[in-house]
Amino acid sequence: MNPHRDGKNQPIDPEQLVRLLDLELAQQRAARQRARSPYRAFRMASIIFLFAVIVGVLLAFYYVFYSGGLDELRSRNEPRPSAIPSSRVP
Repeated sequence: MNPHRDGKNQPIDPEQLVRLLDLELAQQRAARQRARSPYRAFRMASIIFLFAVIVGVLLAFYYVFYSGGLDELRSRNEPRPSAIPSSRVP
């Protein structure tokens, strides 16, 4: 630039200006990347958790309605005749 500081303006070197601009843009890009990374991890953890919940619901649905889990529950609650005579007097 102007090493003698005598107040005269020197012409700006276009290549040096491009290098400075490139350096500034790289610094801004790096700063944005550092600021964005915690939210990216939180978003990924949320998506994985939601996926696990949906898979759990689907497995529960399959167990209850297709593999006979509902029939097992119904059969457990049905009254069964017992071998012991009842002590009720009519």
